[in-house]
Amino acid sequence: MFVTSLLLSGLFYYNPLIAVAAFALVGLLYWLVKHNYKFWDIDGVPHPKPTLVTGNLGPTLVLKKHICELASDWYNAYPDKPFVGYFKMFTPAIMVKDPVLVKNILTRDFECFANNDFPIDEKYDPLLANHPFMVGGAGWKRSRSLLTPSFSGTKIKQLFPIMQSVADAFVAFIGRHVGQEFEAKEVAVRFTTQNVVACTFSLDADCFTEQESEFRRMGKRVFDVSHMASIKTFTVTLLPTVAKWIPAPFLLKEVDEWIRSLVANIIIKRSATVHDGSLQEDLMQSFLKNRDKNNTTQTEITAQALTAFIEGFETSSAVLGFALHSLAKHPEMQQKLLDEVRKHIDANDGRLDFDVMQQMEYLDWVILETLRMYPPATTMHKVCTKKYIMRKGFRDENGHDMSIYVHEGTPILIPILAIHMDPKYYPEPQKFDPERFSPERKVVHSGIIYLPFGEGPRMCLGMRFAQTQVKLALVQLLINYRVTVGPTDKPFAIDPRSFVYQAKDGLRIVFEKR
Repeated sequence: MFVTSLLLSGLFYYNPLIAVAAFALVGLLYWLVKHNYKFWDIDGVPHPKPTLVTGNLGPTLVLKKHICELASDWYNAYPDKPFVGYFKMFTPAIMVKDPVLVKNILTRDFECFANNDFPIDEKYDPLLANHPFMVGGAGWKRSRSLLTPSFSGTKIKQLFPIMQSVADAFVAFIGRHVGQEFEAKEVAVRFTTQNVVACTFSLDADCFTEQESEFRRMGKRVFDVSHMASIKTFTVTLLPTVAKWIPAPFLLKEVDEWIRSLVANIIIKRSATVHDGSLQEDLMQSFLKNRDKNNTTQTEITAQALTAFIEGFETSSAVLGFALHSLAKHPEMQQKLLDEVRKHIDANDGRLDFDVMQQMEYLDWVILETLRMYPPATTMHKVCTKKYIMRKGFRDENGHDMSIYVHEGTPILIPILAIHMDPKYYPEPQKFDPERFSPERKVVHSGIIYLPFGEGPRMCLGMRFAQTQVKLALVQLLINYRVTVGPTDKPFAIDPRSFVYQAKDGLRIVFEKR
């Protein structure tokens, strides 16, 4: 404001009439912003105090705090409220806390919240616009239906031998580096990238060598954005109407061209060998089989391949990294898991297969607990698509239910991590305790208190694939190696720059031969 006043003072010296008009305009804008920030006061909705221009997102916009940290602060500041208002820059938004309200939004009243709050323009981002998470309107149903058959339980079981061969190569890679300190997510991403490329394209991603492979390099580039895209991302939050006119794709041109070329070459090669019986029954082949049935375009097939690639390696590597680090910190749990693994494999004549792995209860609990404490997506962002009545959870002095109208276009935030860490649902939430998911101790709630993969019609499609590859990697590693905490490991702190929940200073682990 001081700089603005100084500029206007200078303008007044040269042209008083224009200066007066400018003063009036600035004053009007200031009044409008301040009046806008009374929105939740008028409706009687509790909310943190906003700051000028940035609303309540300032610390996240300047990369000082991860959005899940802000959400957790708001969540804990209003312990008895079913939802909290906040300001997404100038836009009034709602963070939903109550598990029953969360369930209603994601399931019963889904049609009022069908869209995820991340607008993608197909004109500039045709591949991302066909991603089942990002596509809006009625398009999400088609996008999802095209991918669903490829991630069924039957298909995952069919892919399991491919996963096993990748896991064997991963074990051999670790064997060449016994005693060496690894960053847990970085070593995990070698496996998940190699595995998703093998399962999707039947190609060798070359991730178990010392040099960085092309697939790993492109995997990193997927999450890079251009300067214009960064400006567009900021504008989406500040002025969403203006953002759609910025001609900048979120997906880098280099990545777009690479995945298009890769898919096109695979299609040409497979078309030439369609009758010789040499085709692999991988995910890519599944996409191609559905082409005629669903009249799928090549852009849609490429988008499906990109979705499988991104979703297959990034979030799974985060979960695998956290699981390894957690077991390294709790050797007694690591031993308990190893005992269970050996017991089931011995009972199956020394063989590990898909069905045997599904019988390992403690393994399942370890994954569930890892996802509770370290969900890859710590917040879920929806947008209201139809006017909706949201109950406040209490009555006025006349005994009437208090409620508010949620207007179309209102952003909705679901604080996944904050719910997962609420002691009302999970006693001692900071404690890594897989047995909290045992039948005897598992908490039952009428709402939703566990949602690492989301819930409802738009929940994560790749859930089975992700869980299977993470479980397999854990089993194969623990059979052969003991994992311990690395000597340079540091206390956990969230990386505010990362989209996926991960440690700012990494997670350091060491593998020792059993």
